[in-house]
Amino acid sequence: MLTRLHSFRDEVEKIFIEFMLNKNGWNVSRTAQELDIQRSHLYNKMERYGIRKNGEDE
Repeated sequence: MLTRLHSFRDEVEKIFIEFMLNKNGWNVSRTAQELDIQRSHLYNKMERYGIRKNGEDE
């Protein structure tokens, strides 16, 4: 049960981060500021969830 909760939370967080990045034109600094987290933490989350701007290679 707990792993499903963590999976759900992670998926919701990923979707929210993608939404906020799109809202801010993929400006990571502005998005981090709106999320009230450090930019480096946002980059870490983007890496963790495999979030990349369309057309960017790994």
